[in-house]
Amino acid sequence: MKLLQSVIAFILCCLFSNDSFAEGGIKGSIKNVKGESLSFASIIIKGQNKGTMANEDGLYELSLPSGTYTVVFQYLSHKSLEKTVNVENDYVTLNVSLEEQSISLNEVKFSAKTEDPAYTIMRKAISMARFHILEVSNYNARTYVKGTGKVNSVSKLLKAVAGNKMEKELGLKIGQTYILESINDINFSQPNTVKEKIVSSRSNFPKQIQSSSGNIITFARTNFYVSNVGGVVSPLSPSALAYYKFSFEGMFEDRGVQVNKIKVTPKSWGPDVFSGTINIIEDSWAIHSLDLKFNDENGNYTLKQLYAPFKDVWMPVYMDSGFNFDAFGIVAEGRYVTNVRNYNVTINPKYHQQPVVIDEKIDKAEAKELKGQKVDKNLALKQQSMTRKQLKKVLKDLEKEDKAEKKAQNQNVDVVRDYSLDVDSLSTKRNNDFWNTERQVPLTEYEVIGYKQADSLNKVNEGQIKKDSLKNLPKFKLSHIFAGHTYNYGPRTPLYGYQKSLIYSSPLMPNSNVDGFYYNTVEGFYLESGLKYIKRNKLLSRMEIGTDLRYSFGREKLTGLLYGTYVHNYTQISVKGGQFVYQYNQNQPITSLVNTFYTLLFEQNYMKLYEKTFAQIDFRHQFSPKITGTIGLETAERHILENAANAKPIFDNKNREFSSNLPISSELANVSWSNHSIQFLNAGLTIRPFAKTSKFNGREFISNYRNPNFRIRSKWGFSKAGDFNNTEIEYEQVFNLNRLGDLRLMVTAGDFLKKPSYFLDYKHFNGNQVLFRREGLFNSFRNLDYYNYSTNGSYIEAHAQQDFRSLLLTKINLLRLYGLKESVFANYLYTGNKHFNYLEVGYGVSGIGKIFGLEVVSNFINGKYDATALRVKFSR
Repeated sequence: MKLLQSVIAFILCCLFSNDSFAEGGIKGSIKNVKGESLSFASIIIKGQNKGTMANEDGLYELSLPSGTYTVVFQYLSHKSLEKTVNVENDYVTLNVSLEEQSISLNEVKFSAKTEDPAYTIMRKAISMARFHILEVSNYNARTYVKGTGKVNSVSKLLKAVAGNKMEKELGLKIGQTYILESINDINFSQPNTVKEKIVSSRSNFPKQIQSSSGNIITFARTNFYVSNVGGVVSPLSPSALAYYKFSFEGMFEDRGVQVNKIKVTPKSWGPDVFSGTINIIEDSWAIHSLDLKFNDENGNYTLKQLYAPFKDVWMPVYMDSGFNFDAFGIVAEGRYVTNVRNYNVTINPKYHQQPVVIDEKIDKAEAKELKGQKVDKNLALKQQSMTRKQLKKVLKDLEKEDKAEKKAQNQNVDVVRDYSLDVDSLSTKRNNDFWNTERQVPLTEYEVIGYKQADSLNKVNEGQIKKDSLKNLPKFKLSHIFAGHTYNYGPRTPLYGYQKSLIYSSPLMPNSNVDGFYYNTVEGFYLESGLKYIKRNKLLSRMEIGTDLRYSFGREKLTGLLYGTYVHNYTQISVKGGQFVYQYNQNQPITSLVNTFYTLLFEQNYMKLYEKTFAQIDFRHQFSPKITGTIGLETAERHILENAANAKPIFDNKNREFSSNLPISSELANVSWSNHSIQFLNAGLTIRPFAKTSKFNGREFISNYRNPNFRIRSKWGFSKAGDFNNTEIEYEQVFNLNRLGDLRLMVTAGDFLKKPSYFLDYKHFNGNQVLFRREGLFNSFRNLDYYNYSTNGSYIEAHAQQDFRSLLLTKINLLRLYGLKESVFANYLYTGNKHFNYLEVGYGVSGIGKIFGLEVVSNFINGKYDATALRVKFSR
């Protein structure tokens, strides 16, 4: 989940501060009436957009030029306090005590038969949310952010497996509190352009993390006016009433405005909903502050925000988020605090207006009078009253008008976010004097100690770190032979890391690059390892060159690949060649690990293999975010393989023997073939007609993968035995059904315009005949024979899966918060040659032990029940 990933990143990263310098200022402490320190309270200089925040102990410090100032002190759920102070050439001590907000019900009465007034308030706030997003044309600000975190403990198992790696390779110590603070400048322009610069960052992270971009953190622009906050439904989402119950807890006054306190309670608890309170300003229906939390299977998280008025627009000035993480044998905690100051805000008068919003559900008579009135988008917001429906129509017309203007100016309206990040070359080199001036948030005692430790360690290690030098080669260790290793070296930038990497994949520690050490009936035991070199040029280009080597003990043969990839902007060229062993189905429906398990223990060899000596080149180009084309050429010598004569399982089953390495096919009586040469031409086109994109430092990428995706693929084969062509079209889409969850669909239809001569070139489907299921392929069947229904004719393949928020077991809050998820699915296959109809339907539970899942599936062949099977899947 995006919000979870952002929150966990707080343990390692953070942000911003102030740019004024003076010999005097104000300092002191902020407490409540009980004498308790108010951690991270906000301090703002009224009318000057200057400010800071207190530290964890409630202490603050703000440098100011000589003069008289009105200082505003703020803290969530407490009354704002204004103090006038005269600053000369020294710091003035100003200790303050804030009172808790006195909440008044304002004589609002309601019973079980009447609707809670919170619903009217929230409906009006929801209807105005988009206006609050658009009312600021642009702003710039400076932000100070501090993140603290520590790993409290790890399980005995994890400590045995990775404890040494955490301390030796990463330098992280269990129980040590780590701090990262950063000062960033941010500039925002409508509708979606954000430019951010990291002015300076400082941490007590170990050198291993600091030398690999560990001091980078960006400003968390958490916006509750949008529908979704990092995967969690906002209380101001248009669909919020389907997810939340609201209750009115009273009103309070702050700086001349009336504020409604609303309690937010999920209708059904889960990792995608908040609970807590949100405070909404009367009449403008803007956010005043909020105090929310949510839980998921990995821990619990809190989020607090406080807003302040700038040019009559309430902008966020303070955010405090924390987490307690307990999963995968790790117990950790962290906190991320942001203070925004020096706001410079430009208002868009088109959207910065305050109509009288009429709630049709409550004010039925007024709504009826307004219903027939025609709304002029140019005058509508100046009218005294407007229904929520009319307001929605006005907003639609205004945004349509804005979109037309942007198109006329040749602006790309499909870009939903244009984000640029820059790192000052001096960001990690600024001295204590700079930080003492800019931070203006006093360090706590444990932070001072932490930085002293970090400074002394950095001095010791200065001679070892040779930045931007080719001599900065990592040391080789004997353990790398067995565990594998990534060697980073060469020039390094704070944002993009090292320019060069050499990655060695060990056969004893398999990963996504190589198989490792496994067994099959053709090769016996085999070892596979790889070596890859990568050179990067920021986001502009990337070059990879590598080799994979595979030694078969059964065949006493070494095979291998050489490959290379070059990427520049939106074009990619790849070449590959060598001699290697492949599955008949190139999608690899059964993994080497599962096949090894079944072969050695149960004498069942489902994996079918052949050998190929080949050379290929592939070209991929993104013409636009909506259209991507591919083309590839390959020439190959394909060799049939047989089971090794000495292939034996660990446990010999007298009632079973290994099957042939040739698959069984219902369409081809004899699938045997002779060694031959063949050439291929592949072409494909991917079309996303409704694609929206985002930009990062000028590079554009797709950002809405839920929208329809259409693919056209065609493959030509040329050999002495005859030519063939297979062409297919595919549709894929994910539907957000709100409270019901997500529905994912994929439909593929294809045919052979010319029939292939070899079974290798038939259309193979992603079947499954074992207890364990590979989760990575969505277009996979749970109980279909791997090759029996492969075809050289027409076919239709369809897959659907509904992931529910709450179904059966997940109606129990404890199980849902633990991370249990339920789904129902259906997979269908039709092949024209045999008029074969296959359907399977099933129910699945994932998140068991936070790793495993179980599925029960029943399948039907040509309309008749065939079998029911149990499947175990790995959810991570």
